[in-house]
Amino acid sequence: MSERTTETGTARPRTQRGLERLMFFSDAVVAIAITLIALPLVDSARDVAKESTSKFLSDNSYALLAAAISFAVISAFWREHHSLFERATGYTPLLLRVNMFWLVGIVALPVATVLDVYSHRDPLAAGIYLLAVIFTMAVDRVEELILYRARLLSDGDRITRPELILRWSMVVGAGIAVIVSLTLPAVGLWSLVLVFAAGQFEAVSRRRLRARTA
Repeated sequence: MSERTTETGTARPRTQRGLERLMFFSDAVVAIAITLIALPLVDSARDVAKESTSKFLSDNSYALLAAAISFAVISAFWREHHSLFERATGYTPLLLRVNMFWLVGIVALPVATVLDVYSHRDPLAAGIYLLAVIFTMAVDRVEELILYRARLLSDGDRITRPELILRWSMVVGAGIAVIVSLTLPAVGLWSLVLVFAAGQFEAVSRRRLRARTA
């Protein structure tokens, strides 16, 4: 159990309840963000009374695809965040503050999704979306480093520095995706495939690294 010092100089424990509240609050924000993705589509669906369902699907095909992608992206971020905090044995004041930045990235994604859809695939809008992805991804890695350095990871003694470096592969992949999206506007959010490829590279490299050190 980690300790904190109050203004009077006495140590007060950072309880498991405090860590759970941090996780619950983060989960609630993620749930709201995922809900916000569907709201523009809900508004558009009300016009079905004036036109056919097939026309709604045709007119909103890209919006539906973008919403599905954003749902998958936020879900992946939540799973990663959940996995990290499952390994956490405590938290620090710095982690509490940095986690708020992670939530900023999560909340920014629904806004970036709407920008991309209703700007008619403006390259800048796609770039903003991918920058939100990079930001959120990078903050998650920073959170892991904070827990690692504070020795608050249950598996911290088994993690090597090369593994921590490998964790930034997807951030690099997302950076390349931004460049591709801005230079090749027709690609748009399909450049997220590069992030997936970077994730696969990270997973394979990590397995090989662990096999060597075993």
